[in-house]
Amino acid sequence: MKVVLALLLAVALGFGAGWLMHTRLHVQQISRMTVSESDLQNKNAYLEQSLAEARRGRPEVRMRTNNIINTVTNRLAPTEIIEKLTQLNPNGGDESRNRILRRIVFHLEMLAELGPAAIPAIHDFLGQNKDVDYTTDIINASGQRVSRTGSGSFSIRNVASTDFLVAPSLRLGLVDVLAQVGGEEAQTILAQVLDSTGRGVEVAYIARILQDEAPDKYKENALRAARDLLANPPPITSPNRLDENARAYLYQVLAMYKDASFSEQAQKQILTADGSIDRQAVSFLTSTLQDKAVPALYAAYTDQRLTNQIERGTLLNAILNFTGPSGQANGVFGQLVADDSLPVGIRALAIQGLAGGGGKEVPSDPQLVQARIDVLRDVRGRLKDERILRSIDDTTVKLQAILTPPPPPPPVQ
Repeated sequence: MKVVLALLLAVALGFGAGWLMHTRLHVQQISRMTVSESDLQNKNAYLEQSLAEARRGRPEVRMRTNNIINTVTNRLAPTEIIEKLTQLNPNGGDESRNRILRRIVFHLEMLAELGPAAIPAIHDFLGQNKDVDYTTDIINASGQRVSRTGSGSFSIRNVASTDFLVAPSLRLGLVDVLAQVGGEEAQTILAQVLDSTGRGVEVAYIARILQDEAPDKYKENALRAARDLLANPPPITSPNRLDENARAYLYQVLAMYKDASFSEQAQKQILTADGSIDRQAVSFLTSTLQDKAVPALYAAYTDQRLTNQIERGTLLNAILNFTGPSGQANGVFGQLVADDSLPVGIRALAIQGLAGGGGKEVPSDPQLVQARIDVLRDVRGRLKDERILRSIDDTTVKLQAILTPPPPPPPVQ
């Protein structure tokens, strides 16, 4: 009996110990599950916050513990960002130019992300008339900067570009930030810069931004700035290659608004003091006055001060573009093709150009096409050179085909 009782007691104790152990393990498991669930919640919160911050693009440092998540913002103030930008110069130092340019773009984007909060600091900096030049220059053996956009390299068809992948200066970069921020306050500051700047590229860039955001609202500001700088160009302390093309930028503003009010002064500026051509003035006059620019172009073409034959050829080409509607251009064309002292190839090229040959634009206006056919018919009666006559006949056929295009081929059965 005592043995049985001892066995029962041992079983009971064993069961109790097992139950106690089971209970303890169960409690520990529940505890671990609770901790795991809490940890999972922390992880989810951490990931959700990371995703949200990544979408906003804000640079932040996150500190995670087992139970809480702390976020420390590492965002710079607008004045601090601009101060860093003033110290980034891609044209000096040992650091790679491309690396510095990437840092410049990064800091400008940081400013844009701040939105209206960045406007006061940008306004303050622009008012100081300071800048950092991001363009590159060619330096000759004596250490002098070499011009790359002189009058000899500017094409009549060239349009000064204001579409920059990387801003060519800090000021233009900040102007671009204001354009991204947008709104009345940003526009007001851009208009103030437009009224005060002495740089043609800034006038052109800001005028285009304001015209896109508020059509014609700041038209008079832009035109006044462009006219004033064209008439009285101020000295630039440290000009770069953008300043060398300043007149092209300013004429571009006048052309954007189709403003011909400066044309009288521009006609006087076709020939410069040293007897060369102001090709920006030529481009502006031909685009705004069209055939009415021919008299001024012809006067410059026959001016004794113009001795450079390449530049004379440029003016002649501009005049011949208006063959048909301009009686004076028609006279110049007739003299050219009848001049036996000129090579046949040059005269034939001038003839073919009336129908779009030699890289010229193919005419599409029926009145212009008919006027050119009439000019060729009139000139042909005064010529005897068979090669020139054939060129006239071939060009006439091409012009007539523009007026009466051949019928389309029948559909394939």
